[in-house]
Amino acid sequence: MPSAGILMLVVEILCAVHAGKTGRPFFWVYLIIFVPGLGVVAYVVVELVPELFSTRRARAAAAGVARLVDPEKEYRLAEREAEISDSIRSRTRLAEACLRSGRAEKAADLYRSTLAGVHETEPDLMLGLARAEFARGNAAETQRVLDRLREANPDYHSAEGHLLYARSLEAQNRTNDALYEYEAVAEYFPGQEAKTRYALLLERTGDEDAARRVFGEVCRAIELSPRPYRRSQAEWYKLAKRHRAG
Repeated sequence: MPSAGILMLVVEILCAVHAGKTGRPFFWVYLIIFVPGLGVVAYVVVELVPELFSTRRARAAAAGVARLVDPEKEYRLAEREAEISDSIRSRTRLAEACLRSGRAEKAADLYRSTLAGVHETEPDLMLGLARAEFARGNAAETQRVLDRLREANPDYHSAEGHLLYARSLEAQNRTNDALYEYEAVAEYFPGQEAKTRYALLLERTGDEDAARRVFGEVCRAIELSPRPYRRSQAEWYKLAKRHRAG
């Protein structure tokens, strides 16, 4: 057997043994053994790279690959942590994993369970609940939660929460109120999502001149920005450019 083949076999065996000894899901052993080469690469990127590198970019890249290869991994780990240690932190982490995996109803229940005692009006937890309610399609309840958040925490400011409030109004067909909130949040929201959603609603209401003007602002802001920002805003750029041309 060629030396490269022997080396690959040794690496596969080592990875399979490592997966078994460290308690990884057993499907990794099957993947490593029965998908030669690719299984090892996937295991190294998903399981080992996050342990070897601590930079934010490396963690984000590894997490992205991990979600593609094993989309339920984050949820399983968060669920296990919550079973071992039932705390605000563990329930919050599980709620976020539920949101990312499409379990919006369970996320809402978890967030509601954290909003008790000294945490009854914790703004970050209330915002999490609002996000979960919106993911469930419950726009009216999203608005109510955000209204309570603002009443209980008048000094708390969140661009994400403000945009979510505007979206909840739009989802309830409260168009004028939504336009007002979109215009306000678009002035300071990091990125171009708020401004693009504002322009889309302007377009739907028939104010095409104003919509094209805002779409143009979105396109120019992205085109004149550094490449990393352009990449991060690619979704909104494509949308704005298409509607501006149309």
